[in-house]
Amino acid sequence: MLSLPAVLLLAAVLATLWTAWRSWALPPFPGRFNFVAMQLSASWWATAAAIETIVPAPADKLFWAEMAWLGIVGAPSFWALFLWSYTREELPARWRLVPAVVGTATWTAALSNDSHRLMYTAVHPVSDVPGAALVYGHGLLFFVVTIYLYAFMVMSIVVTANGVHRATPAYRTHYLGFLVAMAVPWVANVGYVTGNLTLFDLDPTPFSFLLMGAVFYWLITRRRLFDLLPVARDALLDAVPDPVLVLDADGTVVEANPAARALVCDRQPLGRRLAELPGLSVLSFGTSAVLPVPLTLECDGGLRSFEATRVPLTSGGRSGGGRSGLREVGCLLMLRDVTHRRHAEMRLEDTVRRLDLARLEAEERLVAEQEAKRALKGFLSMTAHEFKTPLAIIDGAAQILLLDAEVKAPGMLPRLEKIRRAVRRQVNILETCLADDRLSDPAFALRRDPLDLPALLRAAAAAQGDAAPGRRIELDLKDCPAGMTGDGPMLELCVHNLLNNALKYSAAGSPVRLRAWIGEGPGGQSELALSVADQGIGIPAEEVERVFDRFFRATNTGTAAGSGVGLNMVRRIAALHGGTVTVESRLGEGSVFTLRIPLRGKALCEEGMADMPAE
Repeated sequence: MLSLPAVLLLAAVLATLWTAWRSWALPPFPGRFNFVAMQLSASWWATAAAIETIVPAPADKLFWAEMAWLGIVGAPSFWALFLWSYTREELPARWRLVPAVVGTATWTAALSNDSHRLMYTAVHPVSDVPGAALVYGHGLLFFVVTIYLYAFMVMSIVVTANGVHRATPAYRTHYLGFLVAMAVPWVANVGYVTGNLTLFDLDPTPFSFLLMGAVFYWLITRRRLFDLLPVARDALLDAVPDPVLVLDADGTVVEANPAARALVCDRQPLGRRLAELPGLSVLSFGTSAVLPVPLTLECDGGLRSFEATRVPLTSGGRSGGGRSGLREVGCLLMLRDVTHRRHAEMRLEDTVRRLDLARLEAEERLVAEQEAKRALKGFLSMTAHEFKTPLAIIDGAAQILLLDAEVKAPGMLPRLEKIRRAVRRQVNILETCLADDRLSDPAFALRRDPLDLPALLRAAAAAQGDAAPGRRIELDLKDCPAGMTGDGPMLELCVHNLLNNALKYSAAGSPVRLRAWIGEGPGGQSELALSVADQGIGIPAEEVERVFDRFFRATNTGTAAGSGVGLNMVRRIAALHGGTVTVESRLGEGSVFTLRIPLRGKALCEEGMADMPAE
């Protein structure tokens, strides 16, 4: 029948089973399996003790006393594994084999005690009353297992006491609750083993599980045990350089790392509401606040900038209708120190402002430079035109004198021809300057005139021959096209520049060869191919690609006169006609410049100049 001891033990069974169920329903936490296994082991122990009090026969009582050993070994063993996992680090699953194997072996030894008497040496009732409790004489194996279990209990006390010392006030209550829940059964068991304490003539240890269940009920429901976990939280938060605060659901600071404590004047934010902390009260915002929140605090005699972020901490729970849901048990406030970033942003803003001022100044100078350049071009154009007028007069006068000299003073003819060659050389220089100026004008457009190519080439060769007496220019025009459409003055200027370069950089006794023929361009279209070959100094291999750059002159040109404009102008004029100019050269052997222009009715100005820089 049910007695008071049986009722108390069954209540202990219910308390341990509720604790196991409630813990398993919470979100996973370190050591959860070990904690639930400990509660189930205690429930097994209390259940066996309750049945032992109910059954009247001594043999039945002995059987249930032996059955209890599976829970007797499992409860303290799993408790020690739980505390280690919860306060330090999660133990591997293989550690659970220790209580499982030892518990099973002890349970088997207890059930087979009649064959070896290692657990109980003698068993007899405490009185002659029917159903009286039994008194057990303990054997060697009983004390070996007891020492094994007490070793686990000592380890549990050391781990928990160390946790109390390291824990913040918010978690210290949890550790103290662990100590109470652990100390009561142990003290009861020590009293029973030493023969100094019994309850209803029975082992008081399973009765203590009722008090242990009450402690865990209070910790879980009132102190949010397993909701905000202290597992290595102190070491983790201490390692974070930025301030971190943990708030409960009421906005009370339950944990803060050293960086966060340094933000409070007395360095004691724990246990105080966030709204009461100077400087941090602005962070007591709701979930609808815009994040991150900028914050400026005075720290160590200077101002520091932070960005505060709120992270809700949720826990599993039961909502209406039995459906599982989430409830917010607190939040994590992270204050990211952005002082250096703010300073960098300020420096960047100042740099951008100064760059804007420099840009405006550069734009003003560019406008002034462009105005000066336009004025200079106008001046050069005007000067060139002004020079051409007296040069034309000089050339005209020289021609008249030549007519008279043929009859009256034949000895003057060479000198008059020299004057005319000098005039033509100066006119060519002026034409080059004017052409370069015109090509740099965005509004420049090619002329599209029908040209007599053989006549144009012969005239250019004669002019260059007159300018360089004693030099020989060989013409090969047998395959030259009879005509084409293009800008005659510009094409003539190209030929002049190519011949002038060839004559300038080749020896006096070597000829310059000008050849023209009809070539085949891309797509099979016909094109004018014109080459000028010399046997001069050549161009260094590493400089061949640059000879068409404006103002570039090869390093081996020496003191020969030149501006580096002519070949660039040839390339630009060829591009305006939709053509190209290339060079093949060997140092010390000579160069061959080849001009190729399509023989079309319409020049491709825009297409040819699309990728051609003006300068």
